[in-house]
Amino acid sequence: MTNKAYIVANEQQEREVLEQLEREGYVWRGLNTKPTIQPRLIDEPIPIFARDDKRLTFDYKVNEAYLADYEIVFDGRKEEKMADKYVVSQKFMNALEWWKKMCDLGADIDVNFGFVSYDDIENLPEIVSDWWCSLAGTTDSNNRLIAIIRWVNGEDVFEVEKSKKWIVRSKEVDSDGETAYVDLVDNVHAYVTNRLFIATRFDTKEEAQEWANSHQEVVEVVDV
Repeated sequence: MTNKAYIVANEQQEREVLEQLEREGYVWRGLNTKPTIQPRLIDEPIPIFARDDKRLTFDYKVNEAYLADYEIVFDGRKEEKMADKYVVSQKFMNALEWWKKMCDLGADIDVNFGFVSYDDIENLPEIVSDWWCSLAGTTDSNNRLIAIIRWVNGEDVFEVEKSKKWIVRSKEVDSDGETAYVDLVDNVHAYVTNRLFIATRFDTKEEAQEWANSHQEVVEVVDV
């Protein structure tokens, strides 16, 4: 094998590269965590190093001399333009749809209900507001808020990542006819929710079964 380097020039490129490396079995060196857990620290091109031992590291700047020891398999600086859409999870989109419905937003509902107010922004679901504010202090964060409003206006700005996951749900519905789903917090505490978009998506069936009891079942879902 050969040590490889991926130079990412923006958040979208970084996400795509880390998701690919995660599928290939890489983890962050010293942390042994999945690649996608590592946050982006700066808004400049950075190199991500994929080593022979399946460990990842990165640098805060591009050092061409140091890169000479690696096979550069991706250089985002040479990309002509950034992706036109943001790639998000199905859980994110479900939350966004729920928010639009609760706030009676969207030009597709009624032209008079297309205005996004201050209160609407304050009531964004946590998964959406975290996505928006994760790049706080940069213009990319502003662009994300703009993307949310463009989506409300009916523009196609989000693309849902397609992946198979596993969830834990109750075998029976409650008196209101609702199903209870497991929502795992910090990989320690498990709660139940009747909102499917909040339910924790597990990468494997075995991982999901660890959080299921005799009254629950593990089912596969496809985020499309």
